[in-house]
Amino acid sequence: MFLETNRLTLRKWEEADFDDFYEYANDPEMCRMMGRADCSDPESARQTFHWLKDKEERGYAMVLKENGKVIGNLTVTSAAHLGDLPQLRGKKGCAMSFSVSRHYQRRGYMEAALGAVIHQLFTAEGMDYINCGAFDFNLPSLALQRKLGFLPLKTDCFVENGETITVLEQILWRIPNFV
Repeated sequence: MFLETNRLTLRKWEEADFDDFYEYANDPEMCRMMGRADCSDPESARQTFHWLKDKEERGYAMVLKENGKVIGNLTVTSAAHLGDLPQLRGKKGCAMSFSVSRHYQRRGYMEAALGAVIHQLFTAEGMDYINCGAFDFNLPSLALQRKLGFLPLKTDCFVENGETITVLEQILWRIPNFV
């Protein structure tokens, strides 16, 4: 998938993107919101970067057209973790995850990127649904998902390091003639 919006290009990661990635990924709050390992040192950040670049089949860098700077990432993956839900049986779907540098939040970048990907997934790839999840404390992500039409699907809880973590899974159903 290679997509563009008025201000962004979504493309595969390149090795030269590491410095831009590290600039936003070493933010502890970004790591907390995404559930990522600490990326405060370059080596741990490089491991996460290489995972996005080399292991995620559909992991994309969000690049500003005006200057070529990578400001975030968006990944499309299987929604297999939802396969046991009766309402999804026999349906074609995928999951998305995303993050954008705190310096570029609330400027419409992520909304435009998600809109372009949603359009691609529904119209060109024939998905029946798209899933997004977020930690219950990641209010900006949940608000953006709801703004785009995502609806609550299920809540998962797990314990990590003695702390209960709640993930809110949301779903967007394909609407006929979605534009």
